Amino acid sequence: MDSPVGSAAVQALSPLLRSDYAVGEQVDWSNLTRSWGTGFPSDYVAFMSAYGAGGISDAFEVLRPDEFSAGDSDGMAGETANARAVWPSEYRPVEGFSSLKSPVIAWGVTAGADVVCWLTRDESPDRWPVVVVGRDGFSRWASHECGMAEFLRRVFSGELEACPFSDATLWGTGAQRFVHGKEERRLLESGVDPWTGGPDPLAGIGFD
Repeated sequence: MDSPVGSAAVQALSPLLRSDYAVGEQVDWSNLTRSWGTGFPSDYVAFMSAYGAGGISDAFEVLRPDEFSAGDSDGMAGETANARAVWPSEYRPVEGFSSLKSPVIAWGVTAGADVVCWLTRDESPDRWPVVVVGRDGFSRWASHECGMAEFLRRVFSGELEACPFSDATLWGTGAQRFVHGKEERRLLESGVDPWTGGPDPLAGIGFD
């Protein structure tokens, strides 16, 4: 896989992902490695340090790393379970892979309910390609031979062969805005739409 890794990949992405609310994350990567039975790609580690987990232009959510869980959970573990549930049998893990990390680990989810994952087929996390589990399952999917930061850059710049998502909000539209998840929640709780800066149209509306 010939694409930038680590902080170089995040630096290449940064002109297309602007943020006034990139506060990073405090992540115990050693604990995460023990929990999942694997390390994580260096560009994802660098992204968590530079940006953290949060939303992109109200159309994509970068998931915060959390511990592996076999039960019900939200975040990375929950979305990974959703993706694995529809993974086709012909692509099940091969001998030698850890059941904790195979065949995919989720790192993002789109507004169109697509789950964006790493395909954990290589022993080196920096060589994991990106796959998108569409909301209709794996009827259509492709492996993108790049890491998560380079994948996002190619989506924003329209450099892939086609839009990989069910929703085309981010496809080829140039620079996007990132808002950390904690800031998203703070703004929403104060009645402000994080993406427009105006009043949240759903503020004060109850749902039964």
